[in-house]
Amino acid sequence: MRRLGCIVGFGALLVSGFQLVCLAEHYFDSAGVKIHYVIQGDGEAVVLLHGWAVDHTMWGKNRWGDNLILTTLARDFRVIALDCRGHGKSDKPHDPAAYGPPMAEDVVRLLDHLQVRTAHVVGYSMGAVLAGYLVAHHPDRVRSVVFGGGAPVLKWDKSHLQKSEDFLKKWQEDKGLQALSRLLLGEQDREALALANRSLHQITVTADALRKYRGPVLFLYGSQEWDSTKHYVAEARKVFGRGEVVVIPGADHFTAPSRPEFRNALVKFLLAQKQ
Repeated sequence: MRRLGCIVGFGALLVSGFQLVCLAEHYFDSAGVKIHYVIQGDGEAVVLLHGWAVDHTMWGKNRWGDNLILTTLARDFRVIALDCRGHGKSDKPHDPAAYGPPMAEDVVRLLDHLQVRTAHVVGYSMGAVLAGYLVAHHPDRVRSVVFGGGAPVLKWDKSHLQKSEDFLKKWQEDKGLQALSRLLLGEQDREALALANRSLHQITVTADALRKYRGPVLFLYGSQEWDSTKHYVAEARKVFGRGEVVVIPGADHFTAPSRPEFRNALVKFLLAQKQ
């Protein structure tokens, strides 16, 4: 597991075997791409954006821990968790142009589809990058934002991108690594996942765009998070000029979401933003 995760950067959250219960499952058409999503609870909308190579079920119970984030939030909010394109039950285009910013625009179209004007947005890893795009390009749609295990990216670190590319090439060619991937992640569309990962470098934001967002911000990650993530968080905080930070002691990129401290900090922050 660490072999996969240490080099993929923002892209990975290698967890599987998820189950969530009492969820209403739906699909909608996002500019020709079918997107799968689930809804639970009532109240102000909260959108959950998962990490790379998993799906909406990362917010629930899994074989490595009880995240229970979705069901906990659903006590007080209308929680909307989607499978990003290329993941889960959503369509998996093999066109590079279908990824990058279009992944974030799916969220806006979903809100429009549900007739939701504004939502609290929670993103983890890849989802945090997408959340950064949303606050920069659609600040009027985001009531508050939580960046988990990631942050808006002003400029991608070149060494980070190279390590990610090296991993993807090996992942697509190495039979042993493919077998480990299937064990951890199940049968997935590797081509679609590779395109989604490679497209992340297209999702950058400018400082001026970030400053347009005036809502509450929380950065939430483990003390053993990657240095690259901590760098992106520090740069984003400078631009925002604000933002709560909660660091989960002893947690890394993979274990943080399953820690009760992570869930508690997330719920506390969102409850404080309710109107």
